Amino acid sequence: MASIRQIARLTGYSPATVSRVLNHDDRLAVKATTREKIIQTAAALHYETHEHHGERVRAMNLQRSRILVLLTHQDSGPTSYFTEINRGIKMAAQEHGLPISAWLMFPQPDFDYRRAADYHALILVGTFSQHFLTRLYHYNQNLIIIDDYRYSDRYDLVRNNYEAVMHQALDQLYRQGHRHIFFIGGAINPVAARGSEQTGIADIRTRVYENWMQVHHLTAHTYVTRWIEADGHHAMTAILDRRLPIDALVTASDRLAVGAYQALHERGVAVPDNLAVVSFDDSAQAAQLTPPLSSIRPHSYEMGRAAVRLAIERLIDRRTVAEQVILPSCLVERASSAPQSK
Repeated sequence: MASIRQIARLTGYSPATVSRVLNHDDRLAVKATTREKIIQTAAALHYETHEHHGERVRAMNLQRSRILVLLTHQDSGPTSYFTEINRGIKMAAQEHGLPISAWLMFPQPDFDYRRAADYHALILVGTFSQHFLTRLYHYNQNLIIIDDYRYSDRYDLVRNNYEAVMHQALDQLYRQGHRHIFFIGGAINPVAARGSEQTGIADIRTRVYENWMQVHHLTAHTYVTRWIEADGHHAMTAILDRRLPIDALVTASDRLAVGAYQALHERGVAVPDNLAVVSFDDSAQAAQLTPPLSSIRPHSYEMGRAAVRLAIERLIDRRTVAEQVILPSCLVERASSAPQSK
């Protein structure tokens, strides 16, 4: 590789001037012809600046890295929440030349925890048991977890600002005069190698709803189900069968809202005139329902990309302090939560 002194001899300028030109020193005042001559000579000699050399070394280090992605059981569909997270991981890894060695879906009863030591970093998508995470961490300290709302000072976490946006949605319903607000949520059962834990943990949306209702001196009505349409239908039917006053419903996912819509239609309950509905995910279904569903939109694709950035920081910058990345979500208001007719 050419040196600064070789370029200086060929151009007739001092090594200091050549160095400052090639390293883009804005404080150096030189003629445009001088700058052009130095740059053209450097290019002819295939000179590589420290910056470019560093980029090349960085790229080589990334290409030698091995990444393992661990997934919990996920919803399906071309634009679903987890599909978009996975797409973000794939695209960001591809752009940075970071190879993903394997994608493993859990539970995996025969999983050998020692395998974690064979990889440079692990990206986990979903909620895994604390025991499972502790055992992985024993073999690999570079863990990046997406969509886990528990605090950790060991692992990198990527999540949405669901606390804030859930408050926003409930505040909006309250301002519209709703006081009988019900909630249909999904169960969170942390996953381990051999299966899911029987004892679940409260989803962040459930916790925020119940706390918000308590603060506003309102009675909480929480229904926790599986994350499928049939359970949304069953929960909504059970709510209507109780004949309790209800004027608003929040569901933890659009799939649950679809089931709730079906039950409401069967009972002749009009949305939003009789019942306002707000959901989460802002899936393709949300805008197609009748009436269109107000739903909270997460930046799931960017969650996957953020996880790859965190992995690169650990691999290249040797960062060891755990970080949290909290991405903003936004409430997309549609007809289902419009103010009630007078």
